[in-house]
Amino acid sequence: MIEINFTLIIQIINFLALIFLLNIVLYKPILKVLEERDQRIDGQQQQAKKVVEEGQALMGDYNQKLYAAKVDAMNAKNAARSEASNEANLIIEKARKEAEDIISQMQQQMASEISQAKKELEPELGVMASTIAQQILGRKVA
Repeated sequence: MIEINFTLIIQIINFLALIFLLNIVLYKPILKVLEERDQRIDGQQQQAKKVVEEGQALMGDYNQKLYAAKVDAMNAKNAARSEASNEANLIIEKARKEAEDIISQMQQQMASEISQAKKELEPELGVMASTIAQQILGRKVA
């Protein structure tokens, strides 16, 4: 059985003094270190979140710029292709016109040469006809 006497009061005083000393020497410093560590961890987590958000924003900007560059390149490519097609069409049209002009000139030249040949051969036509008739008939035609 427990007796209440002078030693019990001394043990209670010792216990309270021990709790007071442990609180000052051990518990408060440990709690302070743990709280500082928690604050550092929270700060680093917030900093990591900021870095991730900044990275995502940079990635978004990069993707937008990349898309814009692709669109610009595609537009430039299409413009160059269109310009080249227009130039090719102009060259083909010019060549076609030149060919038509050359054909027209050749036709006119041939017509004039035919006309000139007819004029040159017309006086000889009668002689040639009688010569051909003589050769076919085998006798002189009057």
